[in-house]
Amino acid sequence: MKWTVEAINDRLKAGKVGVKVEVRGDRLSLRATFPPKPGSSKVIWHQQYLSLGVYANPAGLQRAEAEAKIAGGLLARGEFDWGRYLEGDQKPSNTCGFWVEKFEQEYFATNGNDPTKQQTWKRHYEACFNKLPVNENLTPEILITTAVSTPANTWTRRTMCQKLQALAKFAEIKVDLKKYLGDYSSSKQIIRQLPTEEEIVAVRDAIAHPEWQWVFGVIACFGTRPHESLFSVVSAAYPHTCTIADGKTGSRIAFPLPLEWAIKWKLWEIKIPSKVNLEGVTHKDLGNRVYKALKRYGVTFKTYDLRHSYAIRAATKYRVPIAVAAKWMGHSPNIFLNSYQRHITQLDHLDVFERFAGHSFDGDDE
Repeated sequence: MKWTVEAINDRLKAGKVGVKVEVRGDRLSLRATFPPKPGSSKVIWHQQYLSLGVYANPAGLQRAEAEAKIAGGLLARGEFDWGRYLEGDQKPSNTCGFWVEKFEQEYFATNGNDPTKQQTWKRHYEACFNKLPVNENLTPEILITTAVSTPANTWTRRTMCQKLQALAKFAEIKVDLKKYLGDYSSSKQIIRQLPTEEEIVAVRDAIAHPEWQWVFGVIACFGTRPHESLFSVVSAAYPHTCTIADGKTGSRIAFPLPLEWAIKWKLWEIKIPSKVNLEGVTHKDLGNRVYKALKRYGVTFKTYDLRHSYAIRAATKYRVPIAVAAKWMGHSPNIFLNSYQRHITQLDHLDVFERFAGHSFDGDDE
C-alpha cells in the first residue's frame, strides 16, 4: 500500500469518507466540514482543520488515514464531538466504556464497516466487552476479574482473554491474560462421520434443483466454505480451477479434487441460485441459506462435511502438501492440521499405508 498524502486522499475519496489529509508544516491535519468548535462565534458547520499532532512520515501517514476514517464515520453518523480532539486541562476518561468506544472506532476504521465485520464485532468483541463495568476505570484487576468470570477451559474463556488482551494493548495497560486461557482446543470437538466419495456423488445426483445441485458440486469438488460457492467461477479450461472472488478469507484459487467431478458435472457452467441476494448479507447468513436449501433437497449431512471431506482427500488420497492444500482452502497449515486431521478414519490410514507399501493386505501374506 502506498503511503503518500495523495494516495491516502485517493483512498478516502474512493471510500466516500468526506475527510482529507493535509500537510501543515511538518505535521499532519485533517480537513473537512466540521461543526463549530466549542466557544466559536460561528453557528453553522464549515471547512476546518483538525490537527493530529503527528509528523508527516510513514507512521504518521498511517495514523492520519485511520483517524480520517474514524472522523468520517463520526461525521456521517452525526456523532462527531470536538472533545475527543481538543487539548485541555482535563485528562481523557479512563473508564471501560470510554476505551471500548475508542477501540470500536479503531476496529471499524481499520477493518471496514460491512455486515460481516459488524457481525464479527458483535459476536467476538462486543459480547466480551459487555461483561466489563462500563463506568469503572479500565485496570489490570478489572480485566483479570472479567476474564476469569467465564468457565475455565472453554471457547468462551479463550475468546474473552484474547479480546480483553487486545483491548488492554490498545489502552496501553500492562496485563498478561495468557495464563488464564486454559487448555481449550478445537481438536477436542466431536469427530465428524464424513460422507464417502460414493455417497457424495449419489446425494449430488439426487438433488432435483439444477442451481443447488451446482452449488453442492462446487463445495464438494473444491472444498469451498458454503457461502464461498456463491462467489465462485470455475474455469472451462484444464485444470478447471475455481476462482473464489469473495468470502471469509478473501479471494483465492482452488483446484478440483477429484478432477473427474469438475469435468463430469461441468461445473464451469455457472448456475448460482438466482433467488439468493448477495448484497448486504453476512457470510454466515449466506452459509445458513445454503445449508437450509440443500437440506430441503435431501442433503442429510452438514454442508461443511463436504469441505472436511475435501481436506481429507487432499491429505490422504492425493497427498497434496499441507501448505498447498491449506492455501487452496483459504487458511493456514496449522488450522488445516488442527481442524481436519482428527477426521482421518482407520480406512484412510490403511489406504495410505497400502499405497506406500505397494500392495493390499486383504488376506494372509505368504
